[in-house]
Formats: sequence, structure tokens, C-alpha cells
Amino acid sequence: METEHVKNNAPAILIVDDISVNVTILENILTHEGYEALTALSVQEALELMKHTRPDLILSDLSMPEIDGLEFCRMLKSDQATRDIPFIFITVLNTSKEKEEAFLAGAVDFIPKPFDNIEVIMRVNNHLSSYRMRQEMADYNRMMHRLVEDQKNQMEREHANVLRALSRIMKKKDDDKGTHRSHVGYNCKILAQGMQFSPAYEDEVTDEFVENIGIAARLHDVGRFLMSGEEIAASGGPDRQNPAYIERCAECGNEVIGEFGADQENNGAMEMTRQIARCHHARWDGSGYPALSGRDIPLEARIAAVANDFDEMTAPSYGEAACSLEEGQRKISERSGTYYDPDVIQVFDKLWSRMRTN
Repeated sequence: METEHVKNNAPAILIVDDISVNVTILENILTHEGYEALTALSVQEALELMKHTRPDLILSDLSMPEIDGLEFCRMLKSDQATRDIPFIFITVLNTSKEKEEAFLAGAVDFIPKPFDNIEVIMRVNNHLSSYRMRQEMADYNRMMHRLVEDQKNQMEREHANVLRALSRIMKKKDDDKGTHRSHVGYNCKILAQGMQFSPAYEDEVTDEFVENIGIAARLHDVGRFLMSGEEIAASGGPDRQNPAYIERCAECGNEVIGEFGADQENNGAMEMTRQIARCHHARWDGSGYPALSGRDIPLEARIAAVANDFDEMTAPSYGEAACSLEEGQRKISERSGTYYDPDVIQVFDKLWSRMRTN
């Protein structure tokens, strides 16, 4: 019973040689040492065998008819499923050129003929040990990667829940702006989805980006909500044309969301919220606040600027300056390249009629 257990768990070594005597000698050496020996008299036979069994190491002759050892080695090293299997050549020839070709093909060692039992076992043991260590390290790295990803995803879920809770609090305390915030979040999501069809943004505007901006953009004016009455009065009052108010509003939002744990290295919903709160008054030409311009303005803020301004200028709360949807679309579009990112406007011009407004 003990012998059977060892045999079932023994490393499998594939021996490939067109000379059956060599195969038999190596098979005897390896099985005596406790290894499972798999044998093939040609590369074709070896490939057929490997469809059903994955060896832990391969011993292959260099010179064989039809497909030789070098080509066999290259074939395995070009396949992701087999490229990590240690490949050792067994050969009588031992020239420098031959060794160079073998190592370039991906071999890890040579075992010369005629075979020395101790040398065969030592080389096989060494390379199997190295292979096992690499496999264990790869497994460990995969496990750690999964743990890090799980922690990141958990943190993202927690951040999203915090942002949703904050959005609900803002709606209860400041209900007159609640619909506007909801529209800005929804419309940013619409614009981001439209940008996914642009090859220039397909890597940046992922499904995660789209989902996050729908949450983050609802808090674009969180700075205004968190400013005290004294701060608002000191900055000159809540007027979009008042630079002091805009600056304080943006920086207050930046500071507060930063305290929640926004991290520039983790560009999730929380960091996106911070960037939108701080930069959605920036202008493409650099004339807004902060004085960023062009692509230095975070993409999420460039999208939020369009969604926010369109909803505000077409809302009844905008007073006498409020305009129709068509007029709002025209005004936004005219500011392409000055206030707004031309790429965002290109998408906006196609989707504005689908956007929610007051």
C-alpha cells in the first residue's frame, strides 16, 4: 500500500529517443529511483502521449528522424501550457554550437551518453527541485494576487457604500439639489458609455469606470454642501461666477473626500469622487479652477463638467437664464475646445437627447 502511494505521487518523467535501448536504460534508472517513467520512440508519439499526461520533466534525444529534439523543444516552449516543463537533452554529441542551439531553444541541461546512473539522477533531481520551487512560487504569487484583488474589491464596495450613504444624506439635507445630483450622475454614466466606443478611450473607460462615475458624479458639489454658512458668506456667496466661492467649494470637496480614504494609486469610486469634486470647474483652455488644461484635467472631471453645466443651464432653478434643451445643447457644443473636452462634446452631441434633465 505504501509503495502504491509513492508511485502514484511520483514525478512523471518523459523519455523520448528513437533508440529503444537508450529508452530502456533511462527507464530502469528512473523507476529504480522511484520516478514514473513515460516513454516514446518519436516526437509524434511523445506529443500524442502528452495530450493525456503532463510530465514533470522531459529527457529527449537531440537527433531523431522527422521531428528532431530541437524542434520538439521549441514547440513545447512556444506553448503556454508546456513551456515551463524542464527540458533536458540526452546526446552523444557535445559541441559548443549544439549546446548554444539547445539552450536557445529552451533546454535547461544536457545529459551525455553513455549514461552514468548517478549523473542522471543528480541532474534530474536538481531540475525537478528547481521546477517545484518555481511552481510553488507561482502558486504563492497567484494566491497573493487573489488576496490583494479580493481586498481591493472589498474596499471598493465599502467606498461605494460610503458614497451612496453620503449622497442620500445630501439629498435629505439639501433636497432642492437632489434631483440635479441624480441627473449629473446618470448623465455622466451615459457619456462614459458613449466614450467606450471610441478606440482612444477603450482602455481607460472600462465598465468599472462607467459604474464608478455614475456614483462619484452625484457628489460633484459635495464641497458646497459641506461648507458652513460662514465659509459661503466669506467667499462671496454661492455664485458660479464668483472665483473665490468656486475655489473654496472645490478645495473643500477635495479635502473632505480625501479624508474618507481616496488614494491616487487606487483610482476607484472614492478617488474619482475627489477628482470630480476638485476639478469639475476646470476648463479645457485652463481658464477655470483649478488652472489645469486639456488632458491634465482628469477624464471623469471633464465628463462631469459637461453633464453638470447642461443640467444646470436647462433647469428652472437657473432662473431667467434657463434655456431649452436644444439651446443648452448648442451652448455646450459651442464651448468645445474652450470650456470642454472636444472628445466629450463629440459624444455629448450624439447622446444629449437621452440625458435626464429637470
